[in-house]
Amino acid sequence: MLAPMIRLAELTWPEARRLARDRRSVIVLPLGAVEQHGPHLPLSVDWLGAEELARRIAPHLRRGGWHPVLAPSLPYGASTLAVTWSGTVSLSVSTTSRLIVEIVRGLASHGFRRFVLTNYQADPDHLRAIAAARRALARGGRVQVLVAGFALDDGRPNPMLDPRVRALMQSPRPDREWHSGEVETAMVLSVAPTLVRRSLVRRLPPAWVDWAAALAAGVRRFERMDPGGRGYFGWPAAARAETGRRVMALRGRLIATALLEDLARWPRTVRRRRRRDDGASGRPGGPPADGGSSPAYGRSRGRRPA
Repeated sequence: MLAPMIRLAELTWPEARRLARDRRSVIVLPLGAVEQHGPHLPLSVDWLGAEELARRIAPHLRRGGWHPVLAPSLPYGASTLAVTWSGTVSLSVSTTSRLIVEIVRGLASHGFRRFVLTNYQADPDHLRAIAAARRALARGGRVQVLVAGFALDDGRPNPMLDPRVRALMQSPRPDREWHSGEVETAMVLSVAPTLVRRSLVRRLPPAWVDWAAALAAGVRRFERMDPGGRGYFGWPAAARAETGRRVMALRGRLIATALLEDLARWPRTVRRRRRRDDGASGRPGGPPADGGSSPAYGRSRGRRPA
């Protein structure tokens, strides 16, 4: 059983002020989406996944000496891939980015300085929105904004797709598992089992689609990736709740390893970059290259959280 997190929305304003003044406080903001996830899963899968990532990384942060504070989730995001499917609510990239920026800036105005965006939504437009928000927030180096979960590829290993995660799957084609397939179905079975249409899941045949190639080719609609499909990719019938628990625990540990490293380095990295900028330009330096907001999702190596 995971220990409960401090929930920002349940605090009084004096309690929030004390946490904002605590330099070990870390705001954890889950970024979700309301979009189709096949005929067997609810529209809230990415929302549930982002909150579960938050719960999984929190114990590691606490053991590392940090005080994670769970902000209310942002349930809507950019869901371009699923926009034509009933129930999906897709915000534009600019709106999604602006919402993230204003939430972080609002909390930063009261003193919070460190933020982790937990993200379970892999739509390319959603990832672009997060990246744009982080660039805007990096200006001035006043806050540290990290990403836990899916983010734009920066060439480093992604714990969400780590080979050890795939090794936990039952599916015979783990490379073709993706949206609403085995892992997402298993995750929902582990955190909200009553939301899974179990009798239907058992009857769903595998949908082996090369979704990665489709994305690389610029396809931006699920129905074009799998014409006539039902909105899932992989084999949902292979899902087990225990797989979901093990996958999310592993992802949480791998992601937390990188988060702890990045949290420990900031703001020293900001000060070093400013000194380099000052020396190179001969004038007071502008903001550092990334404002101390390097993405944490990409590192799967390094020391394990204590």
